[in-house]
Amino acid sequence: MRIQRKSDEAIAAQLGESLRERRLRKDITQDQLAERVGVSTPTIQKLEKGRGTLQLLIAVLREFDALDLLSSLIEPARASPLTAATTGKTGRTRALGAVRTSDGRVQVFHSTQPEALPKNKKQGTAKPLLIPRKK
Repeated sequence: MRIQRKSDEAIAAQLGESLRERRLRKDITQDQLAERVGVSTPTIQKLEKGRGTLQLLIAVLREFDALDLLSSLIEPARASPLTAATTGKTGRTRALGAVRTSDGRVQVFHSTQPEALPKNKKQGTAKPLLIPRKK
């Protein structure tokens, strides 16, 4: 089953079970792991049931030499290829259209506003279409 379809509790329980299996593969008891991480045994039991804090999860993964499992979560977001092609910048584009360059400066890109449509001479006539109709 895809992870997006699972509830938060189900994902936490599966993560706890995965940590339990990893601990057993390394032949470490809950007491030993608790001592190495610096917490109580009931705290490790809670983590293995899917109830724990992020700090505890990080400490346990560090003990298992498995911090690389979190690396994809903490890497900075990459700029999309489409954005890089249109702006020429690979930095993150902010909502206001600014990009922080590699030297730390902020460069603002002004979006091109559509030109104002000419006013019709008579009231009540339709405004010209942006896309001309086929005749």
